[in-house]
Amino acid sequence: MRVGIFSDIHGNIYAFDKVWKALLKESCDMYCCGGDLCGYYYSQDEVIDAVQNIDNLICIKGNHDKIFLNCLENEEVLGKYSNRYGGSLAYLKSTITRDHLEFLKDLPLSFEDKELGLTMFHGSPWDALNDYVYPTDSVDKFKDLDFKYIFLGHTHYPMHKQVRNVQIINPGSVGQPRDCSQASFAVLDLDKNILKFKRVDYDIDSLRNDLKRHNEQNEYLFSVLNRKESE
Repeated sequence: MRVGIFSDIHGNIYAFDKVWKALLKESCDMYCCGGDLCGYYYSQDEVIDAVQNIDNLICIKGNHDKIFLNCLENEEVLGKYSNRYGGSLAYLKSTITRDHLEFLKDLPLSFEDKELGLTMFHGSPWDALNDYVYPTDSVDKFKDLDFKYIFLGHTHYPMHKQVRNVQIINPGSVGQPRDCSQASFAVLDLDKNILKFKRVDYDIDSLRNDLKRHNEQNEYLFSVLNRKESE
């Protein structure tokens, strides 16, 4: 059984389109998305629509997805988000369809399949939304968890670590990778116990033009797109 793993799309349809085309060539039986469809970039409706229509997909909620839902109830939350991360969630609030909204609301905080021996969180098993587990962090506390595979997201850095019989896997970020400029995902062959990280180029210039068209003033959203592997 082959599992396609991806996370942190963040409204970047240009990256996701390329990742999805690459995944379709991998003969996956199942897809796992670690959340954060929303935030940062502006093609969030298109991303939600694309993810919503994937067969054999398990998708969980990320912290930016949850923040967006909170923004609908609290203008102060939306203001703080916009000041820190740009105007994408304010834009989504004005464009989201009822169907897409219900999809986001219904996303679970975690997923587990005891038969396959896998579980998935955006953050970690101890804080499903907001915890960070970076490649430089110790994973000793995972050692007694009763799963063979634990999928994480949130950090935007690909990671594969093992402690005892537990493998901790982060596919990196589709929409805003922070270790280089290529979109990242992973494919896990459960039968052969083989994990492969994959990278694809996408049209970064079109994403930049989208930001300019929306008069985005948050410089980080531009600068992070130019990251190289050494940064």
